[in-house]
Amino acid sequence: MNKFARILYNTNLLYKLRTCVVPKNFVFLQCHNVHSLHKKILVTHNLQTSKRLIKSEAKTVLAISLLTWLGFVEDDKDKESELIMTLKRAVLCMQRDQHEKAEQMLHLALRIAQQQQHEQGVLYCFDLMANLAFEQHELDKAHKLFVHVLQMLLAKGTAQDDIKVIHISLKLARIYQLTAELEQAEIGYSWCLEQINKSKKTDDKDAKILYGVINDWYAQFLLDKNEVSKAMFHLKEAYKICKEINTDDTEKTVLLLNDLGTTSFRADDMINAEIYLKEAVDIGKRMEDKSHLGVVHANLGLILLEKGITDEAKKFCSEAWRLGKKYENSESVNQANYCLDQIKLNLNK
Repeated sequence: MNKFARILYNTNLLYKLRTCVVPKNFVFLQCHNVHSLHKKILVTHNLQTSKRLIKSEAKTVLAISLLTWLGFVEDDKDKESELIMTLKRAVLCMQRDQHEKAEQMLHLALRIAQQQQHEQGVLYCFDLMANLAFEQHELDKAHKLFVHVLQMLLAKGTAQDDIKVIHISLKLARIYQLTAELEQAEIGYSWCLEQINKSKKTDDKDAKILYGVINDWYAQFLLDKNEVSKAMFHLKEAYKICKEINTDDTEKTVLLLNDLGTTSFRADDMINAEIYLKEAVDIGKRMEDKSHLGVVHANLGLILLEKGITDEAKKFCSEAWRLGKKYENSESVNQANYCLDQIKLNLNK
């Protein structure tokens, strides 16, 4: 068994969530511009967006159908059984953010699966319970459930490079990152990349999506450790997959472009920083949900101010403030206010 798998089995690594390491609303990089002003640039997703991405990616990392998980074929007479219907209701509650009701439905489904001695059904119930805890940022609970699911998969002979094993291992690596278990997180992300590359399922859509998410999450981890050039490589890989999978631009496209822009800034690549962020703004304007677009505008404004393009910087920071107010996004408003304050200081010099 490889080192990462051994870690997963080690009960001593079942750590409780430490509130001091939960992501803060902002993670800023301090830098000096040509006017010797300190600028702060948003370099990771804010907490609200991060939780939203955890929820959306938990639902979209794998497009495995319910019936496939449970071992049914398309024409199976039992596919609308009580177990299936209960699980479908639980999934619907999760999609509607009805977390308490979803939890109740999952416990009911688990009892049914256990009574029927339906091994795949039991496995799927625990997997959904783990995902529900993960979506709600209940990381200690999610960790224990994911480890249990992984143990069940490996015990029944599932290969380590199976997409389900990699998927769960990725979420465990993410949990280690969020609970500041950095060594375990590094091992986990590296192991997931190694296994997804080894699986040689490059034409499989689920594997491609998973490969993209691994690179995205690993890049965020590397940025936390200030490994900027390495993080940029993995962000570019995530963005490439995002464009391949989605024929139309999505909110995820905007967020990845924002990360590419702010990471370029950290690498002192001001030209690409501006290019990425302007593209993010242009795509964001066409999105139905613009609630987080203000942060991107503010980031672009700060970079333009860094380059001495004050009038254009003011335009984007003002738009960031307007969007923040319109969509009641305090992060956008705060970042815009900081940007506008720096413009005033710059003009008064």
